[in-house]
Amino acid sequence: MKFRTLQQQRRRVWTLDNGCVTLGMLAGGGHICTLLHKDVPGLNPLWTPHWPQIEPWQYTKKNAAQFGNSRLLAGIAGHNPCLAGFGEPSTEEKQADLDCHYEAPVARWHLLSQQVGPQTAGFTTLTVLPVAQMCLARTISTRRGSALLHVKETLANLARHDMPFTMCQHVSFGAPFLEKGVTLFDMPATKGHTFPDAFGRVQRLQRDTAFTWPNGPGVKGPVDLRMIAKQQRVSSDFTTQLMDPRQEYAWFSAVHPARGLLLAYVWRRADYPWIGNWEENFCRLQLPWAGKELVRGMEFANTPFPTSVRNAVDRGTFHGERTYRWLPARGTLTFEYWIVLQPVTPDCRGVRTITMNGGAPILQLKTEN
Repeated sequence: MKFRTLQQQRRRVWTLDNGCVTLGMLAGGGHICTLLHKDVPGLNPLWTPHWPQIEPWQYTKKNAAQFGNSRLLAGIAGHNPCLAGFGEPSTEEKQADLDCHYEAPVARWHLLSQQVGPQTAGFTTLTVLPVAQMCLARTISTRRGSALLHVKETLANLARHDMPFTMCQHVSFGAPFLEKGVTLFDMPATKGHTFPDAFGRVQRLQRDTAFTWPNGPGVKGPVDLRMIAKQQRVSSDFTTQLMDPRQEYAWFSAVHPARGLLLAYVWRRADYPWIGNWEENFCRLQLPWAGKELVRGMEFANTPFPTSVRNAVDRGTFHGERTYRWLPARGTLTFEYWIVLQPVTPDCRGVRTITMNGGAPILQLKTEN
């Protein structure tokens, strides 16, 4: 069992290694940037952008053009937290220097404690968000030799008034784990809806259209949203999926059968009723994207669309589910989720279902007949 603080490519990284799975988390933005399994060496399913990374606090006007005038893109990687808001800020918030997904993914996170024992290990970090008047503490823990990681987050309101907020765990996948026509995604989704407005320069999906997962309403006919098709050369889309309200726990999974790896997240549905499915398929030409990125985000959230908090509050509900949440004055809320990283055989065709038993996820896989 190991816990270490490292410097990798000019970034400060906290690394937790239980002998089976290795997790890396960036101090700059709190992004979970690395997930590695010892039996599939070198394959990190999480997205690492092609452009050079810097810490959020190193971002200045001198390098703004390099990163598309975005502090977030200067340091984005893998799984980033979106808190106080999820998506683009309002016009006035942008004028006040808030970036996409608000403060948490560009904040400085601090190490509070580490715990390393013979059978268990973990560490706790904290970030304070002065604009939102919130703080978020995150504890990541695991057991020796386990393919399972547990994450517990406590959100505190530092203000003396109730606060509406949206929140998202923005998990992004990249190559080589993400491969068109190969990597399969599953989730217990029911109602789905495409982005209400134009989302990308080229879209494979119709705008503002309801559907049932995984049968997306394509511009040229039905689209299987479990994968990005090989023949789809360029596209950029977003859909929201409502998790099955009959289930206490929600989940998503991603599988690359040929490379032999599966990654799944499990959480309480009441915390995050929605999954946003973001697809960037070599479509964004502006810097720093430059038409070079294949990324897919599985973004479990308490709101359906990446938009300002004001828009989420004005929307109120969508498909019968509330689109934001309240954080009481001086109050706290606790969230938890589980990460599963395990090898699979080449005949794996995704995940049929995930259930919880004694605090641990149980996966039922799909295989070729």
